[in-house]
Amino acid sequence: MTDADFEPKVVKASGPVLAVFRAEWSGVCRALDPILADVAKEYAGRLTVARLDIDRSPETPPKYNVTAIPTLYVFKGGKIVGTRIGPSSKGNVVELITPHL
Repeated sequence: MTDADFEPKVVKASGPVLAVFRAEWSGVCRALDPILADVAKEYAGRLTVARLDIDRSPETPPKYNVTAIPTLYVFKGGKIVGTRIGPSSKGNVVELITPHL
């Protein structure tokens, strides 16, 4: 995900999207990667998982008040309907997305 495609692929998506604001240098973000891969596979067809690197795409995070990483937002119908900031287990991620599927 990049600044250029964030709006069409996340905000204007037809279904729920888990948008993850992250950075490659963050150990916490890297630890979250396999969890996100599992969630993406497990919820394929019901949820899109989109990762945005804040260093490569610096314009989007301030638009959504991202001040810490990782920040996980669930977008649905163009609005943020769920938020989690900081380290997360798979259980935390599933708990965040389940009400919006």
